Amino acid sequence: MGLKDDLFPGEEFVKGLEADTLVLTTKRVRCDSILVGKSAYMSITLDSVASCGLTTKSKPLLLFLVAVALLFAFSQGNNDVRALFVGAAFILGLAYLITRRKVISIASNGGDSILASAGGVSRSSIIDFLGAEEQEKLRRESA
Repeated sequence: MGLKDDLFPGEEFVKGLEADTLVLTTKRVRCDSILVGKSAYMSITLDSVASCGLTTKSKPLLLFLVAVALLFAFSQGNNDVRALFVGAAFILGLAYLITRRKVISIASNGGDSILASAGGVSRSSIIDFLGAEEQEKLRRESA
């Protein structure tokens, strides 16, 4: 049974992302994700949502190491050593791009947060989901 099927009485499915591992209903936001080495299941009621957003997580230290490797490469007179440092810079640059990821963050006013990877989901789909969450929260508060 999926997240959008296991609902409370009077609760309706509104929108889902990532094969419905992140689901918005008329009463809460739910996440059930299983990744290599970790899993998470969390539910936050709409009246407890404090903020939501799309962030990008990266490792800027890798970019710094790219710059250092390139500085070393261009300060070397030996072509073999220069090629070694340029190769290291290239590998570090690839590592930066591979480890960079989009994350949807939905925080509750109690301190817990839903952090869902948004890899492979278009920015417009994520913005639509976050807009729907805000709209449901405001509709619920005004009712």
